[in-house]
This record gives sequence, structure tokens and C-alpha cells, in this order.
Amino acid sequence: MKVEITIQKFAAGSMLLIKGDVDMNSSPDVRNSLDEVFKLGGAKALLINLSGVRYMDSSGIATLVEAMQNCMKQGMKLRLVELSPAVRDVFELARLSSHLLWMGLMADAFGFESLFMQCFRIREPIMWIAEKISGNRKTYALCLVGGVRWNITPALRSELMGVLAKLEQEWRPVVDAVAGDRNIQKRTRGVGVADAALVKSAGLIGPVARAAGVDIDARRDHPYAAYGDVEFKVITQEGGDVWSRLLVRALEVFESIKIVRQCLDHLPEGPLQATIQDELPPGRVGLSSVEAPRGESHHFVITGENNRPRRWRVRAPTYQNLQGVPAMIKDQQIADMTISLGSIDPCFSCTDRMEIIDVRSGAHRVYTQSELLQLTRGQTRTP
Repeated sequence: MKVEITIQKFAAGSMLLIKGDVDMNSSPDVRNSLDEVFKLGGAKALLINLSGVRYMDSSGIATLVEAMQNCMKQGMKLRLVELSPAVRDVFELARLSSHLLWMGLMADAFGFESLFMQCFRIREPIMWIAEKISGNRKTYALCLVGGVRWNITPALRSELMGVLAKLEQEWRPVVDAVAGDRNIQKRTRGVGVADAALVKSAGLIGPVARAAGVDIDARRDHPYAAYGDVEFKVITQEGGDVWSRLLVRALEVFESIKIVRQCLDHLPEGPLQATIQDELPPGRVGLSSVEAPRGESHHFVITGENNRPRRWRVRAPTYQNLQGVPAMIKDQQIADMTISLGSIDPCFSCTDRMEIIDVRSGAHRVYTQSELLQLTRGQTRTP
């Protein structure tokens, strides 16, 4: 579909209205139109209206990132508008993808290769539909302050409904087979135990907590996006072992399917992103918790000058769940340590922390912001 681009002027700046598919063929046209706006100069804001965009691939996203960089250089504000709030919850697809990936990797860890291949085969259509919606198989770049980037068109909605139906049909016999497999039970029951007491004392979260009978889920307990408007069951087990974590995540797939269907049935009309007119005063503190596939992900921000954060910290669920691993693997066989660790679905890149210590004196070093910038931008090695 040929892309149609209209430039509209308003008091504070310009709006780019885009209709059609933004892909490698049409991205140059979008880039040329953006260049026209930047050449005019003097504008305080640029709005990019994506209400007519049905599909955008990675080249389109790159064009938007370039536009954001140009806006920053010229001191302009960039806003992507016309997004639907419930689109956030449609990306419960990410939980489906994560659970199926983890189930496959765990099957591989304890030698069930046919289950590994089935999980990856069933998961692939989810990756395809996510790419159709956002342009990417995994890094969706979906959420923005005040809304989301992408809309769900009627054609995508119909196709996604079909993907969910097939997923549910194929996943049910897999879960039934796993639940009745004595070999898997022998390999995982009583292994890597984190009971309710350990969960509460170490602050373990997500499927690890729910597998120990601790009934917590940020989507229900602290609703955000559209989760307060949908019905779903929080899956729990009582064993607190690798087997219980397998069952929790396997059964949560069905709940995610239920959530996505409800969102698709009730997608509201209207803009996809709220316009933020006022400057945020510096020094405000913001806290947020969302239920990621591995558990609660916490964000902490302090506002700074020019609507930018002064400080931003993220605590990924792996960081918290790792605190329970020493107790989970204590007195276990070495062969059980790998599946115990794998059962929390660790993402070590999510937990990167850096501490500078002088190995001779034991003294700790704190770098200032300017020193870190100098290290990243300048020469860090001496001849």
C-alpha cells in the first residue's frame, strides 16, 4: 500500500499525518517529509499522527528514532499520537512468548527434546504476529509516556484471533501430556524448593512465588493499563519446586490468551497517546510496578529539567528471585542445580550492577556523572 503523507501547520509547530504501511519502500518518503519540517525551523513541537498506519517494520521505527534525534537537536518536542490504551494489554503476547520459550528451554535442560521442539514450534506464530503489529519479533518499542505507538487494525485483530485459537488448541494437549508425564515429575518434584516462608522472607516474586502458594500478581493487585477491566485467574501451586513452576507457567498461557481476547473484543476508539502540554517540574518521584513474565518489574524515576529524567532505576524480577537460589540449591546434587536455577527463568543481563573496588585497599569508588560521561566519550586507555 502506497503511503500518503500530509503536513499540517498549527500555532506551535507541525503535524505529520501518515496513512498506509511504513516499510523499507515507503520509509524514505516519510524521512523526506520530516526533513521538510525540520528545514522550516522555528517550530516548538512535531506531532506524528499514526492513526492511518496499519503496519510498520524496523526501517519505519528507525525513521522515527532519527526524527526524535533531530527534534532533540533543534529543541523541538516530538509526540506520536493516535494510539489506543488497550493495545498495551494486547502485548500480553510477550508473556505468551516468554512462557513458551522458557518451557522449551526447561524441557531441553532435563532432556525432553520433543517437548523442546513442540514449544518452539507453537511459539513461532506469536513472534510472527508480534512482528506484524510492531515491526519487531521481540523488542516491540511499544510503550510511550502517555500511551503506545501501535494500533491494532481490524485485519490484524482477525489474524490475531486466529493465532490465539490455534495456540490454545495446540497447547492444551502439550500441557496434558506434561502434567501426566511421570519422568518429568520424578525429575522435578522436590527439586529447587522455595516454600512460602522463603518466598516471603527473600521477597521472591512472579511464578516463583505463585508456585509456592503465595497468591500475588501486580496485574490484579495493582491494576495498570487495562488489566482492571479484564477477568483472569491467578494461577498458583503449593509445591514450591521446579514441578510447580512448570505447571504455573504452562497454565498461565491460557490466562494470557483469555486476556488478549478480552482486549481485542473491547478495543476503544480514540487517541492512542495523551498529549502532554505542561512541563513536569523537576524533583518529582515516580514509582511503577508491572507484572512481567518472570515477575514484578519495578521502575523508579526522579524528574529533571526539560521533561527529562534526572534519575531512573529498574529492578528486574530476576534480581529479586536470585536471592532465593542459594537456599533452593543447598544440599542438592550438581545435576539438579542447573534446572533449579533455570526454573526462575534468569535474565542475567537484566541484573547488571557495577561496583568499583580497589582490590588492594578495599576502598569503594563512586564516579560522578561527568566522570562517567568522560569515560564513555573520551579515551579510556592510556598509552
